[in-house]
Amino acid sequence: MSADDATLVAFLDGALPEAERAQVERRIAAEPALKARLDMLAAGSRPFREAYAALDAHAPMGRLEAMLAESLAAEPAPAALPMAAPAAANRNVRLFRPAAVAAGLALFLIGAGVGHFVPAGLWPFAVQNGAQEGADAWRSAVAQYWGLTTSQTLVAMQHDAAATDRDLATATAKLGFPLTPDKVALPAQDLKRVELFHYDGAPLVEIAYLDELTGPLGFCIYANKPGTPAPPTLEQRRGFNIVHWSDAQRSYMLIGNGPEEIMQKIAAILARQVSA
Repeated sequence: MSADDATLVAFLDGALPEAERAQVERRIAAEPALKARLDMLAAGSRPFREAYAALDAHAPMGRLEAMLAESLAAEPAPAALPMAAPAAANRNVRLFRPAAVAAGLALFLIGAGVGHFVPAGLWPFAVQNGAQEGADAWRSAVAQYWGLTTSQTLVAMQHDAAATDRDLATATAKLGFPLTPDKVALPAQDLKRVELFHYDGAPLVEIAYLDELTGPLGFCIYANKPGTPAPPTLEQRRGFNIVHWSDAQRSYMLIGNGPEEIMQKIAAILARQVSA
């Protein structure tokens, strides 16, 4: 069983089935690193409370409530379930209820950084000036968003070479910097998605990978403004290991749960490939 953050949060909330909870308890007792991760989550090291407060303050609740009401009104009466497999059918029905759709939309808005780190063209409110928080504020925004990405987020995504090519072409147009599959490929990590965001009006591309051993891995390219080139530097933010560097036009970062040495080696591969 993979005890990722989602499983540990469910453990803390008392939401795991008894057998799975017992399995997690045995692993916590036997694995100090997993116990440390659980303690960090229990201490609230990631800003879930602040994210929900920001959502409550800024989300377009009128529109969300209207959408939910319309969806509920249009929902057909549930069909009779086959007697052979009522439990499985009930689970499938619950997955697609309008309330779950609304909750998913709310979580997406939280994951987008609530108005500061935003998917291009989707957030309707003004974006604050991140320069007031320092030149590294964008890395904090990414780390906050990345805290809601788990292995379960990425594992079901099927690699689509044609879609990846299209997304990289879009990123190339926005960044003014050629991104091709060979520039962002990694030897042991599966590329799962390419997304375009904007942070303080500048394009920010996030490329997500799934590492079977350490979980999600994110490579970000931020076309903020011309600056001073800086070599790869290791830091920690919100419990993640981050390697960041920059050239005269762009800033880069690699974020994940991998050991420092592995993160530095992967960053070196990407830095060499994107500069070729």
